[in-house]
Amino acid sequence: MMAPRMVESRYNFATRLNARRLLLALAVATFVGGMAGCGPTEARFRLNTVYMHAQERKINADLDEQREQEVANVLSGLFGTPDAPNLPELAGNPFAGIVELGKLQMAAGPVGRDPETQRPRGLYREHCAHCHGVTGNGLGPTASFLNPYPRDFRRGTFKFKSTKEGDRPSREDLHKTLYDGIAGTAMPSFKLLKRDELDALADYVRYLSIRGQTERALWEEIGALDEDQRLLDPSLADSTDPAKQAEYAKQLSTIRKMVTGIAEGWQIAGEQVVEIPPRATGELTGPALEESIARGRELFNGTTAACSTCHGVLAVGDGRADLYDKWTEELEPANPDAVAEYEALGALPPRVIKPRNLRSGVYRGGRRPIDLYWRIHNGIEGSGMPAASMKPPGAAADAKGLSEEDLWSIIDYVRSLPYESMSQPPQQEENKRARAS
Repeated sequence: MMAPRMVESRYNFATRLNARRLLLALAVATFVGGMAGCGPTEARFRLNTVYMHAQERKINADLDEQREQEVANVLSGLFGTPDAPNLPELAGNPFAGIVELGKLQMAAGPVGRDPETQRPRGLYREHCAHCHGVTGNGLGPTASFLNPYPRDFRRGTFKFKSTKEGDRPSREDLHKTLYDGIAGTAMPSFKLLKRDELDALADYVRYLSIRGQTERALWEEIGALDEDQRLLDPSLADSTDPAKQAEYAKQLSTIRKMVTGIAEGWQIAGEQVVEIPPRATGELTGPALEESIARGRELFNGTTAACSTCHGVLAVGDGRADLYDKWTEELEPANPDAVAEYEALGALPPRVIKPRNLRSGVYRGGRRPIDLYWRIHNGIEGSGMPAASMKPPGAAADAKGLSEEDLWSIIDYVRSLPYESMSQPPQQEENKRARAS
């Protein structure tokens, strides 16, 4: 492990931070500029210094500039730069079917057109980087003005998907988000883009996410190393010493296994989509639907589904007000000193998440019954919205958990909420006159 450190004052932390920023900027500029032969205005990926500092706090030790340079070198070697993205060559080709280099090149780089094919270039920078940042860290120039903040892709965590918690979103999930946008947020619809352009953006988001997950894993790996150990020591590559050759091979193998495991999680996402069985009762209308809505209201406020715990008894989002999403939890929001350190490294101020007002009729992950089914059945990963507790297939009627029909009744109730009288705006006299004229 690294040498332990004493707890620093804010002044000492800020002094060390300024030195780190200067040295890192110079080191990365020299490294990337030398490799790519580009000028100082070239876009560059930013290191995840916030997560690096989280590891420092975890192991109670400092990770110096040499460690930062090691991570920067490995990431650049594996994934290239924002203008020249790359995919590592790994056994089994774990990137097959999830990221294509041609699509990356279409989304990457400055905005323009390929001089030979006239296909667009720089789609990500044109449409996404101003919110999500060049690195995909959710820290674009407009990010601090938005609520909710733009998504940080580097965790590999996505909210609105057809797969369970812990599984990556499918290709179709990302395409749907790009095509439809996310209602009630600053994320717009890109349905005017061509299909190949949407595919290129989806591939680039996967690329940024895999790169970000790899960086997080590298910081965790460094945190577990002894002070004299290296993440990857290039000086060993040309050594004739068998022991040094073996050490270099071991370092390479560790990194390759790390990236392969992350990529494979994305590769199998399409196989992990939760299939929705047809509703046994079929589509309900009339008294049968009213009965289902009443049952859904009972379940919504009951202890098994427990929806009202967060969304409130009236479903206006006035339940719990002390929750943070998974991105914010990493900033230790209950610790003001820790938050100040993370903010000094570029993190946005923590915000408490507010459960949805279900009476507004705005459903961020989609308003179709199938969308609501996935939100309730799978949960909304990273948000604090848990997956429903379902009865095992074939379980007795009195077994704990929700049945499939229970879940559909909750969906019926949620879909009915915007149409209840208390959800409608009051009739104003000027509106009545306007309609009558």
